[in-house]
Amino acid sequence: MSTPYYEDVSPGSGSLAPRAHSASSDAKSLSLNGSWRFRLSPTADAEDESFAAQGYDAGSWPEITVPGHWVLQGHGAPIYTNHLYPFPVDPPRVPTENPTGDHLRSFDLPAGWPVDGDAVLRFDGVESCARVWLNGEQIGEFKGSRLPHEFAVGALLRPGGNVLAVRVHQWSSGSYLEDQDQWWLPGIFRDVTLQHRPEAAVRDFFVHSPYDHRTGEGTLSVASDPAGRITVPELGIDLATGESTTLPVEPWTAETPRLYDAELATGGERIPLRIGFRTVAVEDGLIKVNGRRILFRGVNRHEFHPETGRTLDLDTMRRDVELMKQHNINAVRTSHYPPHPAFLDLCDELGLWVIDECDLETHGFVEQEWRDNPVDDERWTPALIDRAARMVERDKNHPSVVIWS
Repeated sequence: MSTPYYEDVSPGSGSLAPRAHSASSDAKSLSLNGSWRFRLSPTADAEDESFAAQGYDAGSWPEITVPGHWVLQGHGAPIYTNHLYPFPVDPPRVPTENPTGDHLRSFDLPAGWPVDGDAVLRFDGVESCARVWLNGEQIGEFKGSRLPHEFAVGALLRPGGNVLAVRVHQWSSGSYLEDQDQWWLPGIFRDVTLQHRPEAAVRDFFVHSPYDHRTGEGTLSVASDPAGRITVPELGIDLATGESTTLPVEPWTAETPRLYDAELATGGERIPLRIGFRTVAVEDGLIKVNGRRILFRGVNRHEFHPETGRTLDLDTMRRDVELMKQHNINAVRTSHYPPHPAFLDLCDELGLWVIDECDLETHGFVEQEWRDNPVDDERWTPALIDRAARMVERDKNHPSVVIWS
């Protein structure tokens, strides 16, 4: 008997390689947030997969809001644990009673959607395991609740009547890696977006912007796939990606979060950037930024709202950062997982040192003296590496991030 995908220790299948996050682009995009049809089942296999087929009638299903948690919208109840798992510990198996939410969303492509190029379907956060279909075709499944997953879907799109189906399981093998002193809140809780990918669109980019405190100069180079040009009007910079330039700049720190507006342009896409110049080093047992020792006056921050759980809007995130700044807090650990990407944009803008934490914790195994801990089992290694890679690749261009945790 084969292992069901939600109990498989792999991180999933079908998704694209992780890449740097960009808040905006001149490429077309379509938000798929909003009202979705929803059906909750008590077990993972209570219903077959016919709901994902073309022409399925879900008109009698209730609606829920995406992003959101179904347990905060009248379907089931949230669960809180500190370090104990809320189910019997038997990795990678999960309970038969495994609340499973089927989600359906129909959409049309907006007028003017380009016919050339490709398209990417992006999920920024789904707890804890999802299988995805578009127009009746299964495109993949994934685990890693607080991490982005993207799928190439251009060949499956049509101008109108597209149907996106997502089956979400509350418990999966991934749940063993997410025992994070928390409320367990299943659902599609971050944004869902369809992004057009033109020919020669940016597949990935990496901003390198060290600062030399001895000379007061910063060096800028940007690696981009495909190659393009980087411009920083305020500094008079216009150079090809892969090249570098050194010139006097104001450094980025949590106290003086100096950012320079820039643009990365390839043959198919333009992406606005905000660049901060800073160098992080460990010298003589001290963490130094721009040659100066820094003292963290920090806090741990779960991503949580009393009404919407881990679904936070931009105003709430901004208030969090402003509140920390007002109380002389200068650092935040994103316990215990990567935050919404907009939160890191705010840390760049307003100034906080960030300890960016991977979506990985197996705290509950302490109760059995760490026996059967996934981190000691090489079968789980691809899943562990996938989580670390997705965090680092997504967040590598933030000057505020000074430690990976």
